[in-house]
Amino acid sequence: LPSPGNTGAIELIDLTRPMNRDSLIALGGKRVETGWMVKEVEVEWLRSWESGDNTTQCTWRLSDHFGTHVDAPVHVVRNGVGVDALDINRLVGTAVVIDCRVAAGRGITADDLRAAQPAPRPGDIALLYASEPAGDIERYITAQSFVTVDAATWLVERGVTAIGVETACLEHAYQRTIVDRCYEPGETNPWPAHRVCLERDVYIIEGLTNVAQVAGEQIIFEALPLPVPGSSGSPVRAVAWRA
Repeated sequence: LPSPGNTGAIELIDLTRPMNRDSLIALGGKRVETGWMVKEVEVEWLRSWESGDNTTQCTWRLSDHFGTHVDAPVHVVRNGVGVDALDINRLVGTAVVIDCRVAAGRGITADDLRAAQPAPRPGDIALLYASEPAGDIERYITAQSFVTVDAATWLVERGVTAIGVETACLEHAYQRTIVDRCYEPGETNPWPAHRVCLERDVYIIEGLTNVAQVAGEQIIFEALPLPVPGSSGSPVRAVAWRA
């Protein structure tokens, strides 16, 4: 990894979405308008310049799956660890940005990954680029790219430590939540591709952006969560850099 403070000849690329309503709409589309579980960040100012205070301080209220975030095993695995117990070594290091544009708007399969470049190696983080249409709020019904169970299995078997995508969900969010009604009480495996990854401690990073800037490359990447006790996920600041 580049030495701390040594910024010479290092290009830093921010892969994190802003924590605002525009990001909610970009990721959630119509679901935001119809009561999506992920809500806007609420800020309450405890001290402010406008109130005549001599400092500023506020509290936040936000979802653990807001914007660019990491999923912890407890999200889908009963008795799995929360975000505070993640091995953060698995979220920092060499990443391969696999060009999956051939699968834009559909499920990414294991065959797609076998044919794509660069190929992941054991210990890599795998970021998947499928050319998501920015601002297309209908795509979660018609054309969301997503990771199939066999693709998730293939990546886990290759020994990757984490998988990152630009969409709000690794899987087809509208199909699973609205059509398949995955949150019904009788559903025992609501997110099967998630489970394939998280039960093997392959962490999932969702809601990335700007991945086009590094598509097809090998980069240094990190996406570190807040250690909120027992939480099923956390927003992260995801960045990549070329040394």
